[in-house]
Amino acid sequence: MMQQQKFQIPLRSGRIHAGKPPCVFFAQGRCRNAANCSFSHDSAVEAMRPRSSVDDSGSAARDPEDSRGELPCRFYAKGNCLKGDSCPFAHILPITEAGQAVTDEALSMSGDGKEDRRDDGIRQFGGAVVQFANGAAVVKVSLQADFSAARVSFLPGSATPDTVSRQLRQLGFIVSHDEIRVRPSNDPKHCVADIRVEDPSFSRRLCSVIDDHSKELKTELKAVAINCPMPRMSGIHRVECKKVLCSWYRPFKTVWLNFGSQNIAQKVHDKYCSGRYTVLSHPVQVHAPKDSRTPVSRFGKAAPRVWTVMLTEVPAEATREDVEKCIPPTIQPNNIELGQPSFFYEGEMANALVKSKLMEIGPLEWWEDAVFGQKRAKVKARFQDDGDAAKAASLLNNGPLPFHKKGKLTVQALYSARFKVQDRIYQAVRPIIEKQTSTWLAKRVYFAAYNPSGTSACRVLKLEGDENKSVAESKRELEQILMGRVAMFNDKTIWTPAFTVNGDVFGELKELEQRLGIVIIRNKRRSRVELFGRENKCREAEELLNEVAQRDSSTSNFIKLDADQFAWACQGGFKAITEALGGKATFDIVSTPKRIVVTGSDADFRLAVGMVEAQNKVNPTSTSNLSEAASCSVCWTEPEDTVLTDCGHAYCSDCFEHLCVSTATSPTTNADVSLSCEGDSSRCRKSLSLEFLQEHLSSDTLEEVLEASFNAYIARRLETFHYCPSADCGQVYRSETGTFTCPNCLTSVCTSCHAPHQGMTCAEHKDMASGGYAALQEAKKRLGIKDCPRCKTAIEKVDGCDHMTCGGCKTHICWKCLQTFGTGNECYEHMDQVHGNIGLEGDLYEF
Repeated sequence: MMQQQKFQIPLRSGRIHAGKPPCVFFAQGRCRNAANCSFSHDSAVEAMRPRSSVDDSGSAARDPEDSRGELPCRFYAKGNCLKGDSCPFAHILPITEAGQAVTDEALSMSGDGKEDRRDDGIRQFGGAVVQFANGAAVVKVSLQADFSAARVSFLPGSATPDTVSRQLRQLGFIVSHDEIRVRPSNDPKHCVADIRVEDPSFSRRLCSVIDDHSKELKTELKAVAINCPMPRMSGIHRVECKKVLCSWYRPFKTVWLNFGSQNIAQKVHDKYCSGRYTVLSHPVQVHAPKDSRTPVSRFGKAAPRVWTVMLTEVPAEATREDVEKCIPPTIQPNNIELGQPSFFYEGEMANALVKSKLMEIGPLEWWEDAVFGQKRAKVKARFQDDGDAAKAASLLNNGPLPFHKKGKLTVQALYSARFKVQDRIYQAVRPIIEKQTSTWLAKRVYFAAYNPSGTSACRVLKLEGDENKSVAESKRELEQILMGRVAMFNDKTIWTPAFTVNGDVFGELKELEQRLGIVIIRNKRRSRVELFGRENKCREAEELLNEVAQRDSSTSNFIKLDADQFAWACQGGFKAITEALGGKATFDIVSTPKRIVVTGSDADFRLAVGMVEAQNKVNPTSTSNLSEAASCSVCWTEPEDTVLTDCGHAYCSDCFEHLCVSTATSPTTNADVSLSCEGDSSRCRKSLSLEFLQEHLSSDTLEEVLEASFNAYIARRLETFHYCPSADCGQVYRSETGTFTCPNCLTSVCTSCHAPHQGMTCAEHKDMASGGYAALQEAKKRLGIKDCPRCKTAIEKVDGCDHMTCGGCKTHICWKCLQTFGTGNECYEHMDQVHGNIGLEGDLYEF
């Protein structure tokens, strides 16, 4: 579970506690003395706590027309603003070590990450709901046609998903309560239930059975088929609406304190005003002492004077002893009178009733019992289905409390977006995020960064707010920050083959990182360098990287290994090569066949080839002290940002991402994608669990791997699944008898011949199309369009090399001869060997 590091902030502030003065350096996040500091860290946090812009009643604390409230207070950031709540500028703290702006409202919205469940491995691709399992393997694909839904009316007003599920079971239908949504109807005596099941015939059968059942028993129960929406999935990089905040005013009572001395009454009054005296640790409202004596007693004598202090907003559960507890014995009141609570309820009952109201909207994934603030009780809950939070806010907000009809229940839907990035990238762009946080806060969007869990090198970031548009805008801004920048010089990508190996050039890149305070990622798959950090530092890095690339004359060449050569390389041969070449070789065990890539001069390459061909016996003591267990299982060098698998094998974080993407995007032609460990010289083959992939892959890489796995799954089942023929549509449908109307582009497609010919038979369409076939082929030839040899999808080459990937079946194709391949590497080897080049001007391609 992700742990979020944050300050512990009291529910109410106002004064710095007596004792040690606050540590200004701690408030600025740079105290070096930690626990040995002679100043108070706790009071520094309380003094620095920003004031919420909205109070418990929902009214604005500041003048909305005062634009100064949108600007951060520079004295507050330094820990020495003397105006407190009266300051017209925004009291906004820098982000904490966890990356979160410390505000009560932010903590209330963002929480500590516990309410965010683990990724369930379900995605939507091409209009299909896809379930993934270990190894990112596809285990199930469901289409919209696989679902059906029905609405059952005139159910008892007390019906719940569980009671409806039991009633359906009696009718012969096994339906989980998670598939049932119960909601009120216009008639308070009845309610309706919407039922969605992954069974295309379910709604038809249910309507028929309930109709017969109602006629037989003469009941009002009715069922009709309704449009069936696809289940909405959660995931990284999308705005979802699952979480709600519910609150209501707490019950209070009034208390009267009677004193015989005006001075003592005034003193107690002042103590309550200052917050020194509380009831059950809650501040209360206090009224000025009043003389409540009667002028003349019944015996005609003046009665003793009584001074009464009235306390309001006292917690309903407070007793006389609770009130007396904070008042010293020497100034105790002569008498304490307790009024009746504004309403009666039990905390457990309130939790249960509010929870049941939410569960009428949809099943809950997570629930937190009420936390009682100064005036209001607040609960947080998270629905299983996206969109249910907005529905709950629409139906329940400002409605009556289920346990107090005069009270109002406030229900607020929250929108959130999550990201997962390498922690070192987050640390590099954190100053940029800090600057952006104040802009997000002005839009009531709160940012949180959760500490990496376990051995993961990735950190989860989250944006959350109560307005969909604001969260979506903030999401796009954060995406832009996390994207970094591609190193360019004179509008050309900076790259040299020397960037791929851990040699001298790599050492220069690491030195640049340290000196400039940025992160440099060598994207070997896309042959580019990606920079993360302050813009001025990244621009400086581009100039220096270009100098490195210009003076480097290395080329990359590869040595294919047969089974004996691969075994020799694993037993020390590769390490002998790296020592001989000074780190200019990498071990590519992802490709088929395995190979050693040498990046250096022609002499370096000839030396490596000679060592492989000779296969000299390697003395283990002569090789590097780095053992295989401690080496990266892909590049066989010391791992950078180590990823350690459950089976005990290590990877560089970049190598691990490259392994996952390469395996998913270039699967073998006769097998689905299933990622496994390449440790122990590719003999481990233990499947990488879906949880492990979610933990150690950045969100962009994970989504790329899952989508590639889905595309490979569909490509191997073209007799069952097809893509919509409309250009750039990408919707998937199942081969069946009848017509498929694409919900994305609304094109009607015959599922027998997979062509759009609405109103015609397949034969009529074929006859009509045959007359124009020659013209169509001539037009394709003139426009440079060719058909995929496998699925006949039209392909046009705009620029780049002759390696093409079909947009329909994802087959790798040589554009010159239209030969197909299972992987991109096979296609490149074919083009190099058969055609002598890969179709780029100047034949610049080299391994």
